[in-house]
Amino acid sequence: MLSYFRCLGKYAAFRGRASRREYWGFTIVNAAIILAILILHATYQTGTIHTVLTYAVIIYAALTFIPALAVMSRRWHDLGRTGWWVLLNLVPGIGTVVSLFFFLGRGDRGTNDYGRDPREKKFRNKKRR
Repeated sequence: MLSYFRCLGKYAAFRGRASRREYWGFTIVNAAIILAILILHATYQTGTIHTVLTYAVIIYAALTFIPALAVMSRRWHDLGRTGWWVLLNLVPGIGTVVSLFFFLGRGDRGTNDYGRDPREKKFRNKKRR
């Protein structure tokens, strides 16, 4: 849940790197929220609640679109690739599968062209305690 709020805090930060934990934490919570709203939407087929939930899905998706793109771009950076690889998701089917394959893997160790390893800071703080 912390990753979700961290990504929202970096609303449009396309620079830097995102670890697997940060990316998947945001993605899973985001998908769960959308799924919960859609289930409620399917439950109430008519009336005011149905209309409110329709708008809720649209507004929530619109508000989280930029943070989702940003964390995806930072995840590509962690893998040592440019953030423009986000456009791979525009290729129906295969683009999502290829992205999923890469996103499940470990990012580059150490510093790469896009910044420091996001895991290094965590390890350094644990050693100081």
